[in-house]
Amino acid sequence: MTMTAQVLLGSCFLTVCALVHVGFMALSIPAMATVHKRFHHNGKVVRSALLLSLALMIIVAAHTIQIWTWAFAFTSVGAFDDIAASFYFATVTYTTLGYGDLTLGEGLRIFATFGAITGLLTFGISTAFLIAVIGRLLPPEDLGPGHL
Repeated sequence: MTMTAQVLLGSCFLTVCALVHVGFMALSIPAMATVHKRFHHNGKVVRSALLLSLALMIIVAAHTIQIWTWAFAFTSVGAFDDIAASFYFATVTYTTLGYGDLTLGEGLRIFATFGAITGLLTFGISTAFLIAVIGRLLPPEDLGPGHL
């Protein structure tokens, strides 16, 4: 694959994955509001645990879908013959772990870097989302004196 094709195709997959991730975060807000209302009388600890658990499940689901998307992408461009190797490579690339035991040839290296960029971008979004949820669950006035 040419460098231009790798950049264009990688950009497309990155965009789709970023939209999936943002969509999951946006769609989770009404679900979290429902959980908050439904468990309002169950106590703050129970409600907070449920909301954080829901947020984590949504984040894990979003990342899992994106890793599978990249795995199918790597298989479809002929990087790997089987989905297991493709999923493994997608996971270590997406998480930027990069063991290096599986590598791609020159015609797909740039394409694969977009899998890593996707992971970096969406892990940042996930972190911001969790911080926002925790910030709503633990407002500064509830933390008492001496809070930053």
